[in-house]
Amino acid sequence: MASRVFALLIGIDDYKSGRIWNLEACAHDAQRMKQWLMQDLQVPKENIALLLNQEATKRHVEDTFMSHLVNNPAIAKGDALIVYFAGHGSTMRAPPDWCEGKLSSVQVLCPYDHDTKGLQGRIAGISDRSLFAMLAELSLVKGDNITLILDCCFLKAQLGSSTRDRRFIRYTPTSKATPEDLFLGLWRGAVGRRFKGEFGFFQDDCQSHVLLAACRPGEKALEWKEGGKFTSELLTMKDALPLHQMKFSDLSEHLAKGLTHIQQHPVCVGQCKNRVFLNGVPFVADASLVPVNGEKDRLRLEMGAMHGVVEGTEFSVHEHNRFGSINPSLDSFRVYEVYPTWSLARRKSLSKPGGRGSWARITRWNSRTPFRVYVKKTCSSLLGRLFGRSKNSEAELDGIPVKEGLNIVQVETSAKADMSVGVHTRDVRVQNLDHLVPPTAHPLIRIEKDRSRSGVILSEAARFHMHLHRTNPAKPFHESLGMEIFRVDPHTQRRVGPNLLVDGTAAISHSEGARYAVVLHNHSDTDLWPYLAYMDSNGVDIQLLYHPQPLYPMPPLRKRSYLDIGCTGSGIPPLNFPFPDHQQQESAFLKLFVSTSYTSMGLLEQSSTVHSRPPTPVPPPTPAVESKDQPQNWDTALACVIMRRARAKS
Repeated sequence: MASRVFALLIGIDDYKSGRIWNLEACAHDAQRMKQWLMQDLQVPKENIALLLNQEATKRHVEDTFMSHLVNNPAIAKGDALIVYFAGHGSTMRAPPDWCEGKLSSVQVLCPYDHDTKGLQGRIAGISDRSLFAMLAELSLVKGDNITLILDCCFLKAQLGSSTRDRRFIRYTPTSKATPEDLFLGLWRGAVGRRFKGEFGFFQDDCQSHVLLAACRPGEKALEWKEGGKFTSELLTMKDALPLHQMKFSDLSEHLAKGLTHIQQHPVCVGQCKNRVFLNGVPFVADASLVPVNGEKDRLRLEMGAMHGVVEGTEFSVHEHNRFGSINPSLDSFRVYEVYPTWSLARRKSLSKPGGRGSWARITRWNSRTPFRVYVKKTCSSLLGRLFGRSKNSEAELDGIPVKEGLNIVQVETSAKADMSVGVHTRDVRVQNLDHLVPPTAHPLIRIEKDRSRSGVILSEAARFHMHLHRTNPAKPFHESLGMEIFRVDPHTQRRVGPNLLVDGTAAISHSEGARYAVVLHNHSDTDLWPYLAYMDSNGVDIQLLYHPQPLYPMPPLRKRSYLDIGCTGSGIPPLNFPFPDHQQQESAFLKLFVSTSYTSMGLLEQSSTVHSRPPTPVPPPTPAVESKDQPQNWDTALACVIMRRARAKS
């Protein structure tokens, strides 16, 4: 599923007006917030609008708010929306009839062009009244899961004119703009809308959003060269607190404790302040974590031979199974007995104290199949610097960090390799040389260099290789499984043309918008649970195209029958085989896993683009139910898919 978090991040250090002193760390804070969203919460880059310094004019902020949030068709009601501002705040004298009741001052956020001449009067910032109307419009169309984060302040007393008085404080006086300019710059949706302005941005009865503010009204929001004190504390808390179960109000209290020593007290207001942070939306289940249960020193792991577990596989145990929320390892275990869909494990060390956890993550596969890598010497002298061995790396291959237990070995020639890797100035070039891939389908893939991904390129490729080559040596259903691939009409879902899979390979002339269906055949006398994975041999991506639900009353692939995936009447949408725009040829595999009892195969999935999410929702793992009449078993079937881009008709 696609990420359900969208953000507008604004950071302003350098102001257009010479009367406004510049700040030092606001742009950096906004970039750090973006890094947190992308790396920890796996938010795609396109879901984040980042406006820094001169980009953050009043007009551009308002336009981006509308285009990126209000009018964004990718956002559904209930998605988590974040508006973050780091820069100067200011207060201005309130004009007559500005709001209900008597009011002496108006709180404003200072965009890049604050207090300078505009087309109509002077720019008087983005007022509390304007922003409340904007957020109300947003909540009307996208829901109230909106978080406003302000790292600035609104002082009641003006600062002194000396640099010492105003240094490191995210507040500026407004010297030229007048109260009349507030009306001239008022958001159009705020005209005629009731507004209780007594508390400015800090209205506790607000229904449209929750506010996390750096400090109370009248206090100073401080910064240092490394960042704003409030933003820095917030980013520290995400590494110290389980955010997936943390209420906004509780988070605010933790932030206040960390800033009490500088007399800065963060504030949380809004009717939904007792809701879980971001309403829990980013903290989806992590399919790489599977259930464990049992005694403290011996556990049952809901993974077995079908998942790639062997004797000696090691895993860590954790408290929960949520993305983006701190989840440290509590203990380590090693598998000593393996069954088709589950296994038994002992603690690695009985002498060291360990914690109890309900979820496990594989830390060492102990793969039996070697993954042979040929490292090209195109830029060998730069490998160490480019890939930068981390302190946590357990092993290296010619300077490239790799995880142990994946049986990665270096070979001297490409003829003996399953993959070749070359490091160049701007990219890493990878070529899959697996013998299962036809020789004509070995394109050179260029991967943009990314320090956060440099240490996992080979590990992901080795995992892909392990899952691709895994079989059940007993082959209980090998002769009884079959696959067919058909092109289908995307509108009617009816088959178009013959079976494309011939002798284990489907050679497809792929056109834009093409859709496909797969028919699975079971010629055995046993009902089976099927799991169909699409394995892109170029990008080492693995996606589950079909995964059954555990609540099905019977296994979907019945004995001596078949299962349509993507055909009319199947209840499953037609399949879209991924085909990158920049490639003329794509090689992939359809790998079918079957088992006699239900298990979750979500941990198979991986993506070479770290921010993408699997398109098929995968049910969480559940303990396998064993039948006394029929012991557990499993098997696989494999089909090669070679797609060439069809020539456009002239």
